[in-house]
Amino acid sequence: MKRVAATDPIAPVMFWQTIRAGGLVAYPTDTLYGLGADAENHIAAVYLAEVKGREGPFSVMVGHLEQLEEYGLVSTEIADKLAGMLPGPYTILLPPRHPEQLASLVKGAGGKVGFRVPEHPFIHKAFQLAKGLVITTSVNRAGQPPLQDPVAIRDQFEEQIDLLIDSGILPPSRGSTIVDLTTTPCQVIRQGDGRL
Repeated sequence: MKRVAATDPIAPVMFWQTIRAGGLVAYPTDTLYGLGADAENHIAAVYLAEVKGREGPFSVMVGHLEQLEEYGLVSTEIADKLAGMLPGPYTILLPPRHPEQLASLVKGAGGKVGFRVPEHPFIHKAFQLAKGLVITTSVNRAGQPPLQDPVAIRDQFEEQIDLLIDSGILPPSRGSTIVDLTTTPCQVIRQGDGRL
């Protein structure tokens, strides 16, 4: 496992190099440390599922609202709601614009995909450098609590994760709030840090 500080200028470059090569990256978000892989690489997605210890669906991360609208089907009404929520601690369920490009493990019931736009300086820098769809799930084995300490992440996943973007110990978090905006009214699937 390579380890680099989130504030290091080379960190976004290493992030994308690892993702594009089919590797796994642990990185900070506005809630939990995320475990990421290329959402368009089926082999990488399957390996992430093996490391995590559960099958999907897994959410995907983009850098900002405009990218979400590029990858997800967003109506004008939904776009208005998203403007007040993102970036932030929410996962938004939407139909993907190009489902054929995505690994099957990121698609949930009805083919919907959970999209995340975290509010974190490292994420902003990474997605200013490049764009893409990155699987995002908490760093932990299935059934175990999320790991918020880079040392614990290294100790448990040193052989499986290729790169750790170290932002220190993150504060306690319940994760993102999962919201289905395709229903009327919208439906909260899981209550996390985000409040509606």
